[in-house]
Amino acid sequence: MFTQKKQRGFSLIEMMIVVVLIGVMAALTVGTFDNFLRKQKLKAAGRDLLSDLRLTRSYAVSRRAQFGVYFDQNAGQYIVFKDVVNLSNCTYDSGDSVVKTVALPNTLVLNNCTFPNTVVVYLSTGSASSSGTVDIYNSDLAKYVRTDVLASTGRVRLTQG
Repeated sequence: MFTQKKQRGFSLIEMMIVVVLIGVMAALTVGTFDNFLRKQKLKAAGRDLLSDLRLTRSYAVSRRAQFGVYFDQNAGQYIVFKDVVNLSNCTYDSGDSVVKTVALPNTLVLNNCTFPNTVVVYLSTGSASSSGTVDIYNSDLAKYVRTDVLASTGRVRLTQG
């Protein structure tokens, strides 16, 4: 009599089914992972702007001078500067000392800047020249992060939309 041995392992068809299922699951997650990365880049840019605004305020208080941030919406960048020209105007002028220039990635744009002359200047007291907001917008996601500045205290906060 012939006895059959129990075969252990997987057949070729079972292996192919598993490979196809893994491929389908991977294809489905690529799209959501891409959106996740875009959202994270948007949030990171917002946090960087928040940090730079707080740093600018800190410079103004510690150095007892006016420091500001100019939002260049056309170029997609903002400039941190020391205000040395026309201090009473609280504007960014060509003679002001540039501390830092930050260019946003191509997928992000500065939008809806409500500061006069698209500039916020921090005084040596820590207060800001004016209250206002600026958005960093991602058109692919139709989402933005908004940075709010309160003039009386210079306080900065970040909200998402």
